[in-house]
Amino acid sequence: MQYIIRNTQENYTALNNAFTQDSRLEPATIGILTVILTNKPDWVVYPEEIARRLNISRRTVDRHFKILEQCGYLLSVRISHGRGNGTEFKRFFSDSPMTENYKTYLKSKLTDELSTGI
Repeated sequence: MQYIIRNTQENYTALNNAFTQDSRLEPATIGILTVILTNKPDWVVYPEEIARRLNISRRTVDRHFKILEQCGYLLSVRISHGRGNGTEFKRFFSDSPMTENYKTYLKSKLTDELSTGI
């Protein structure tokens, strides 16, 4: 499953310009998203890895992830592994804001993938 979605059809240079021109994003938020989007589409994003790569705190990464989620560039889905088995997050990133319909589609696709193991 791809966790990084790229729009290569319009307004595309190396990455879609939408997030680089979004006034709601701080420069550091744009930098973090750029680091994420330069990876393979199936790369699983771990906040600890982003913090290590950029030499910033995990808390800073979490703050910018919240901004990205509020602006539609990040969808976080919490997965429970059953009582006493913990939870994990699946994070989907996009270089342009995701619509609610697309977020619903991703959640559905993730549910299908987890239920079939494919």
